[in-house]
Amino acid sequence: MKRILMAVAMVGLLATGAVRAQVTDSPDSLIWCGLDYSRAKLIGTTDFMRPAEIFPGMLVAWNGLFMKEMLPELEKMTSSVGTDMAAVGAANDKASSKQIEREDGTREEKVNLSHLKEKDIASIVKSYKLKHEKGIGLVFVVDRLVKLQETGCIYVVFFDVSSRKVLKCERVSEKAFGFGFRNYWFRPVKEAVKKVPAMYSAVKAEAPTTASQ
Repeated sequence: MKRILMAVAMVGLLATGAVRAQVTDSPDSLIWCGLDYSRAKLIGTTDFMRPAEIFPGMLVAWNGLFMKEMLPELEKMTSSVGTDMAAVGAANDKASSKQIEREDGTREEKVNLSHLKEKDIASIVKSYKLKHEKGIGLVFVVDRLVKLQETGCIYVVFFDVSSRKVLKCERVSEKAFGFGFRNYWFRPVKEAVKKVPAMYSAVKAEAPTTASQ
């Protein structure tokens, strides 16, 4: 029953994306591609104790929550917003309990450092098979969720949809809080979204020479 419910949730999520995917397909479009947890590390000795509920159910839930609560924030930045989430959904389906690290450490060790490099981000973006052929893609590649420091680290990545060239990649570390596991670890995503408008403006300023290539 649990798998059926998750499948229904995924179908609903992709259906919502499909509706918006038809909105526009131009170099000026902002294309939301999802929350990518495929390379994320979940770090801590006092959390992530129910991996069967996290993979893939919670990943679907977090993406669905973004569509409901955060996509309207993206739509405030531009009148041309589409979604193309199947690729990230497929990547998240391959995520597993092997990404959980049951250990604690200092902020320098577990928050400030990242196991992902620029070449890794570029490879992740390059692997996406998207329905859109034009536009500026936006994906949140989740780096790590660290319980002891109550912090989520996320790469906010803008890329040219046609070439998959990364236009801007910025790692942000945000505080986790809230009631319940879902809301607690979704908070860093919400905080990261607040920084997107300034990043998007910087990308758009270079759009005539980058996104159109």
